[in-house]
Amino acid sequence: MSYVVEEALAGRSDQIKERIVGINVFGREPAYDTASDPVVRNAAIEVRKRLAQFYVESGQGSGIQIDLQPGAYVPTFRCSVETAPPQFPQSPQTQSQPSGQRHQMVFVIVGSVLALLIAVGVVLHYRASDNSKLNQSPSPQSAAMATSSSFSTGVATGPTAVRILPGDLQSGNYVDRFGNQWMPDRYFVGGTPGIGTTDFYFPPEDPELFRTMRKGNFTYDIPLERNHAYELRLYFVEPQYRYGNKVGGDGENSRIFNVLANGKVILNDFDIIEDAGFASTTVRAFKDITAAQDGKLHLQFTALQSQALVNGIELLPEIEGKIPPIRLHAAPFYYTDKLGNRWSPDAFYVGGQLFSAGDPLTETADPDLFNVARLGNFYYAIPVPPGRYSLTLYFAETWFHSPGKRVFDVSCNGAMLLHNLDIFQEAGYSRVLKETFHGLQPNGQGKLLISFSPIINYASVRAIEVVEDSR
Repeated sequence: MSYVVEEALAGRSDQIKERIVGINVFGREPAYDTASDPVVRNAAIEVRKRLAQFYVESGQGSGIQIDLQPGAYVPTFRCSVETAPPQFPQSPQTQSQPSGQRHQMVFVIVGSVLALLIAVGVVLHYRASDNSKLNQSPSPQSAAMATSSSFSTGVATGPTAVRILPGDLQSGNYVDRFGNQWMPDRYFVGGTPGIGTTDFYFPPEDPELFRTMRKGNFTYDIPLERNHAYELRLYFVEPQYRYGNKVGGDGENSRIFNVLANGKVILNDFDIIEDAGFASTTVRAFKDITAAQDGKLHLQFTALQSQALVNGIELLPEIEGKIPPIRLHAAPFYYTDKLGNRWSPDAFYVGGQLFSAGDPLTETADPDLFNVARLGNFYYAIPVPPGRYSLTLYFAETWFHSPGKRVFDVSCNGAMLLHNLDIFQEAGYSRVLKETFHGLQPNGQGKLLISFSPIINYASVRAIEVVEDSR
């Protein structure tokens, strides 16, 4: 961690590569095989896990937060939520920050990083001496964090979530970018562990969740609290057949399998490539999942063509018979609004980029919630169980000062929601525009596929909220 931070602050981010880190930090020979010697990847995974634990447990007030994004070794620095929102790349039309402000920010970052390195070092020292506790096999109730969902409104008062990384046989728990703990592989019968993929043509928000898998014919017998319903999420990535439609193998129809929950088919003739579409990964969601009479959820994976597989299993307690609300805002950090609702970092997107541009927002109680926008030609594939949902989209125009400068369409599963949307014309400059739609249903792949299509300049959105409608 010290090496990559010092290299980044010295302006040598382009030199922070796996091979160079292996040579300079771990003493490997210049020609060593990075594929067969994953020392840098393994170290980066451990650093990410320890960083996430540090910020969740004791580092919220550290001012500047260091992030080491999955799949990368270049650290990024951002202000914590308690101080000020981070600065993102400005829109292509904006002007660069004055040099004096840039120099001031550099001094703040350097000072905070030095303090943070000391703090993290202390945390790592004590955690290293307490590995026996960390590596104990937790129960499903104690292993997961107290939040009922990555996208919940707060701390759960009932059962906690259960999260399992199939194929991960390490003794510790992985902490994802949302701060949720995932247990190593357990409760399985049959199948074999395997490697997922590290090569994503559209990288997911947390690639670590797809780096391992269980494959073959297998079952999971997961203990759950009785008399309580859960939302089940299954995570998939196709590691082998996703590069085209070659005759005799690659592409659709190369891997097909069924998934049953307590003897009931929940995925029939499932094809990961077909389900994911243009995305690299796919997540399927199911509601009202309960334990069988023996107090366990029995998940059965049966191969029909090639081997069945799964990369992640997540069980989220339902709230009064509904799935937890999904609240996303276009930024890589959590935010709790003035009403106490917790908004998760941006997720489930394909395409677009994050930009912060223009003046601060006015006439809103939560300006920091909407400071950053996703811009471009992009879509969100939000996994939800069958049912009806209300979708609320939040927009703001903080660059253009007149109508007609930014116009775009918004659709959901092919149905037009907003045609020729002009944020300035609807709300004016630097004001939040809120649009709500009811009765939306997921498509055949179990997704609310929300597409943002530019007409004039880039499409833009600040936050997305999905709430299950009353039954």
